[in-house]
Amino acid sequence: MLDIIITAIETLGTVAFALSGVLTAIERRLDLFGAVVLAGTTSVGGGIIRDLILGRTPPQAFVNPYYVAVAFATACIMLLIVRLMGRMTEGRMVNFLMILNVCDAMGLGIFSVLGADAAAQCGYGDNMFLTVFVGVVTGVGGGVLRDLLAGRPPVIMRRDIYALCSIAGTILFFFLRQSLPVTTAMLLCAGFIFVFRLIMLKHKATLPLSGELI
Repeated sequence: MLDIIITAIETLGTVAFALSGVLTAIERRLDLFGAVVLAGTTSVGGGIIRDLILGRTPPQAFVNPYYVAVAFATACIMLLIVRLMGRMTEGRMVNFLMILNVCDAMGLGIFSVLGADAAAQCGYGDNMFLTVFVGVVTGVGGGVLRDLLAGRPPVIMRRDIYALCSIAGTILFFFLRQSLPVTTAMLLCAGFIFVFRLIMLKHKATLPLSGELI
């Protein structure tokens, strides 16, 4: 039962990040191939980095292509919807960017806790630094690769409070995992990261630029 729930959570995160990749491709006016590549990279990029850090080779994305297939299917469906909608007006682009932020926040929350849980399953559940680090890398890795391929500075390098949401959520997961059922802790912490990220976006909270500290 636990495996089914985790698979469902991973599928939801894959869809969310795939949508994030497609919407980024639309924003950057990439072609169809670029949209599909961004969808796949955003969805499984963080997981590949996670597996390499934990010594799980080859990465699961290559052993079990289920999530890659989900990402590609999501990209194709989304591109078809965009095609049926017709010309992308300014108003629609604003709505798409809003959806992009929601999908990105959802994927960030889900994959952050999945990465932290993967570290714990590999026997590092008592190592807080490694657990949090792997969780954060899993959560932000796909987005970093997406932004680099799209030719824009990664979100975590800009003023947006992004990685800090993942750090806070994975630290919370590290402690809750010791006192709550794993699934409950995962859902609570993924939701925490998701809400935290959206609140930061709503209030346009930012970190100071490095030059402002001098």
